[in-house]
Amino acid sequence: MRAKKEEIMPPVRKNKNTVNSDSPAARQEKRKLRRGIILLVIIGCFIVGCIVTAWWLKHRMLEQNRHFLLRRVTVESSGFWGKNNENRNALIRKLDLNLNKDNLFDLDMKKLRSQLRSIPNISDAQICTVLPDTVAISIEERIPRAFLGRPNAELVSDANGMVMTARQCFGVHPKLPVILIPPDCRVYPGVMQPALREALALIMAVQRYQCFSVALISLRSPDELFVLMDYRGLRGGRRYHVTMHRGNYPESLDILRSAIEDARRRGDDRIKINMTYANQVVMSR
Repeated sequence: MRAKKEEIMPPVRKNKNTVNSDSPAARQEKRKLRRGIILLVIIGCFIVGCIVTAWWLKHRMLEQNRHFLLRRVTVESSGFWGKNNENRNALIRKLDLNLNKDNLFDLDMKKLRSQLRSIPNISDAQICTVLPDTVAISIEERIPRAFLGRPNAELVSDANGMVMTARQCFGVHPKLPVILIPPDCRVYPGVMQPALREALALIMAVQRYQCFSVALISLRSPDELFVLMDYRGLRGGRRYHVTMHRGNYPESLDILRSAIEDARRRGDDRIKINMTYANQVVMSR
């Protein structure tokens, strides 16, 4: 019988790029990896330790330190809240600040500023801590420009239509203009009321005219303003009943002043003025 021909397998060529796991190069790579992991763990533990230490120091040295207890609150304001100690103490109570109890480092300055700005008669406020024991408050208050509804009313408005309580405003003059609001318009302290803005725009425009002052503005017509306006000229003063379109008040006031001065030169004592007609001013009794 013929012997079976032995099959000869071709020799396997080793890839030069293949690294034996037991070779010195492989062992060196493993050692580098272990050292990298150990280094990362050490760095992580160090960072966590620093955070814990900082928290502990802050808690022990600042937040529980009696040297940083709140002992004084200063209020800088030229209006109601800075008027006297009673008003300042009322503001401190509104902010829920506790003298000799609160720690300065426990106070949330952002929240306290938000609370201040939510008070109707405050337009802006700044608050900060003054180490070791003081909170300093600086307030810019809104200026009342008109009574709402009647003279000496409980509610007033600033130039932007912010409704405020008169007793918490400084400089509420008894002769402030009165704005009669529409029956369906509801006003509440702390609410910006856009419906008041046309009347307030006229009130602010009148301040540039020494001869005029507004006594009352009615908003009960959607397109027109009815205004009781005092005029003070060389021939004495007089109150006029004026009906005008809304808007463009400087031009309307210039026309009104010219019409009144011309009428007084002619001895015309009529006090009702209608400015809603095109290109003319109609006066009547």
